[in-house]
Amino acid sequence: MDILGHGVYTLPEAARLTRLRPSRVREWFAGSAKARGVAPVFRGDYPVVDGDQAISFHDLIELFVAGQLRDRGVSLRNLRKVHENLRNDLGTAHPFCRREILTRDGQVFTLGLDEPGRGEMIDVLRRQRVFPDILLPFLHRIDYDRATEMARRWCIADRVVIDPGICLGKPIIEGIGIATAVLAASYEANGRDAELVADWFRVHPTHVLAAVDFERTLAA
Repeated sequence: MDILGHGVYTLPEAARLTRLRPSRVREWFAGSAKARGVAPVFRGDYPVVDGDQAISFHDLIELFVAGQLRDRGVSLRNLRKVHENLRNDLGTAHPFCRREILTRDGQVFTLGLDEPGRGEMIDVLRRQRVFPDILLPFLHRIDYDRATEMARRWCIADRVVIDPGICLGKPIIEGIGIATAVLAASYEANGRDAELVADWFRVHPTHVLAAVDFERTLAA
């Protein structure tokens, strides 16, 4: 797959953006170094180059959804099963990126599980309110393509979006198209003068400060 228009993220970048452990992200895409023969959870869109792996925007969205389910008690076995069944049912390599998971009120995550697995999934979703309190607010920040029903943009923070068609999918200021990392670095390198940086880039100081706040949350 050509990276243009699809976003490109290193595994450490993906871990920061999704707030997941770097070791988990690497294991889910590259397989476990401890357990030989254990397949990766996801088939990344890009091939490994010289030992380095990068993932796409759709990989990134799936990673977040799976990470939240796993962190709150969904077994890896059931997570794999749901993903596989959804992949077949929806006819896409990235089922967690489809609008259906937003519109089916969480029930989509029980597709194809046996009774024990289904009970476990429903219990986790209800007891810990994973869908309404965590996944639903996240999914509402995703813009979906009307033609394909696939995720096309992530409004990751106030004034900040991830659009795979702009800056290779790096976080940018919405409506401006300048990477938050660029604005934040310029701010730190120039005496933390938001007005000066804003003048250079011909943006409003609030855009600069939004970029700074966002980058600081990633570093936290």
